[in-house]
Amino acid sequence: MKWYQKHTGLITEIISYLFILLFVFAGVTKLMEGDLFFNNLNNSPILSGKETATILSWAVPILEIVVAILIAWPMTRLKGLYSAQILIIIFTFYVSGIVFFSPYTPCSCGGIITLLSWPEHLILDVGLILLSIIGIKLYRKRNKLYASSVFNC
Repeated sequence: MKWYQKHTGLITEIISYLFILLFVFAGVTKLMEGDLFFNNLNNSPILSGKETATILSWAVPILEIVVAILIAWPMTRLKGLYSAQILIIIFTFYVSGIVFFSPYTPCSCGGIITLLSWPEHLILDVGLILLSIIGIKLYRKRNKLYASSVFNC
């Protein structure tokens, strides 16, 4: 058996747990620091309006926590990984707008991410997109191998 076939499950689990940790941390931090997150959204040079900031200040952390739950539950893990990829892509577009088109750079991250500059944050996001692609491919491959071995018995 080849190395990647032997370790596909383990790698998929590690990627899944990393995304669960990322999204739970991000969602809970945004909910706990709700006023700060709202103010950062409201002062964003990319987003416009208090209404947008109000909606996003609740929708983003709730979506992040829901995505973490989807990834945590094996029956919905693939949907969760796709959802994580979509959220990260959307956020990467936002960060790209800040990096390349914004007249100023707001501070809207919490925790360890505050140590990164916006360009570094963009690199992190691209890395997370690549990680989500790897996670999805490996998860699908693992399930394909598992299904074929179950039906060949």
